[in-house]
Amino acid sequence: MIKANFVLKPHYISTMEDTLRRIIHKMHLSKALVMFALSCSIWSCSTSEQEQSPSVKHVVVIGFDGLSPDGLENANTPNFDMVISEGASTMHARAVLPTSSSTNWASMIMGAGPEQHGITSNSWEKNNFVLPTITQSEDFLFPSIFQLINDHQEDAEIGAIYHWTGFGRLFEKGAVDYDISPDSEDKTAALSSAYIKDKKPTFTFIHFDHVDHGGHEYGHGSPEYYKSVEKADELLAEVMEAIQASGMADETLVIISADHGGFGKGHGGESLEEIEIPFILWGKSVKKNHVLKYPVYQYDNAATVAFALGIKIPLAWIGKPVKNAFEGFDLNDDYPTTVRVKGPVILPAAELNKKAGGLFNESATIVMENPNTLGEIRYTTDGSMPNANSTLYTKAVTTSDNGVVKSAIFNKGKIVSTVSEAFFRIKNKTMAPPISYEVFYLENLTSIPSLDNKRPDAKGTCFEITSDEVKEEIKSNTVVRFRTTLRVENEDRFTFYTNSDDGSKLWVNNELVVDNDGDHGVIEKNGSITLKPGTYPLEVIWFNGGGNGWLNVDYKTNTIPKQVLPTSILK
Repeated sequence: MIKANFVLKPHYISTMEDTLRRIIHKMHLSKALVMFALSCSIWSCSTSEQEQSPSVKHVVVIGFDGLSPDGLENANTPNFDMVISEGASTMHARAVLPTSSSTNWASMIMGAGPEQHGITSNSWEKNNFVLPTITQSEDFLFPSIFQLINDHQEDAEIGAIYHWTGFGRLFEKGAVDYDISPDSEDKTAALSSAYIKDKKPTFTFIHFDHVDHGGHEYGHGSPEYYKSVEKADELLAEVMEAIQASGMADETLVIISADHGGFGKGHGGESLEEIEIPFILWGKSVKKNHVLKYPVYQYDNAATVAFALGIKIPLAWIGKPVKNAFEGFDLNDDYPTTVRVKGPVILPAAELNKKAGGLFNESATIVMENPNTLGEIRYTTDGSMPNANSTLYTKAVTTSDNGVVKSAIFNKGKIVSTVSEAFFRIKNKTMAPPISYEVFYLENLTSIPSLDNKRPDAKGTCFEITSDEVKEEIKSNTVVRFRTTLRVENEDRFTFYTNSDDGSKLWVNNELVVDNDGDHGVIEKNGSITLKPGTYPLEVIWFNGGGNGWLNVDYKTNTIPKQVLPTSILK
């Protein structure tokens, strides 16, 4: 007997049955044998995607804005730990770029990326966008999981409870029965729990915003950030208790995830810390204590919801159901997620947005630590990527030159970690500060203002163009202007970078080279200029609209690797 391991469409099945009847009639077989043969043919060849799905009756998606795998690893989270042990999970799911909230919440509920849905930044609005959606469910909006469930399940009860009001513009209002944006995480949990117990909804989407606030205000990896994750753990327990109390737990799938992680006090970049997110499934037909070893992407969330509810996934979606999280589905693929160990710690260590290394008099001592129980550290000091033939680290290294240190963990000749980097700058200990700065306290800043005819509120000098040098002067609505002179010894193409929260601009020889203006989190932008030997005025203006800001300036040339702009080339 040959088993069919493919799915036949209904008209093919009908044609096959008719053919089988004719064959059996000619062979004068009994009616009973005819029925047996027909049933075997249908059973072995017509299993559909919907019949294979877990067919749960209820799905609850719980999203925690800014929740990183690092947060779950280092905070005290007994309820997250319990759900993980009772379900399937990965700490290496990936958000989409840019790692902004609107783009990723849209991708989570729309089963597609910004290339398809067109929500490319937090400034997106139905009346303010650049890239139109490729298909739409209502005016200017890509079809979401809310609309999909509403279209395909009659009498489905659908609810959206979201702490961040901006989430409300990302889905179809007509598809949702319960739509509310509470003003706190506690009210969000309370209203979600009450709704679940009262309505036993088909689909509930819950959004908590407070973890992201902790990251922006105190920094990812800070004690305060971990406290916000622990609060999330308490709120998760409240929602899970409501699911149990509702009596629907045995027919429910819960998915827990995030829009992005974070780095320093922000997100929006391309680092692993920003793009990796947790993805956790719990409930009916979900494997227990199972680690998902194949890649999971932000847009797979909505596809998994549709699959669990037995709903056909639209062709416009690019997301795929995470089937290997469910019992009866086992994948065998040649390309599992690459899991890396932690990279070396280079001392002085990085702190929030401040990079590892620092500015030293005459010389610096480079110390590296392996935070893992395996492998060895190999490193370079010229900005090149380390490989199996790079210098083996055995003890502290002293340098008297500016250097870009890159290091990684190697095991059995292969790189097994992310690459760590640090920037060491050396200056003469008798050198006077080559940079002057002026501080202006203004009002309602959303971009860099004109400083013409404005008198500074404070003045000073410093060694580097960074917010760290003036941090005691910074408060909300502050503008800082840095001025210095750049010394160029050989003609080259110079690329300058500003990393800033909020906006910044950089001029060389009175020419605007980098425009990184605007009210935003830490974003890097760059620009280039060719310079001949000589000296050139260099000016940077940066503003902090509110909260904790950040600024640093990097540069590179055709012969010098990208690094922090060093004091040694300033005058």
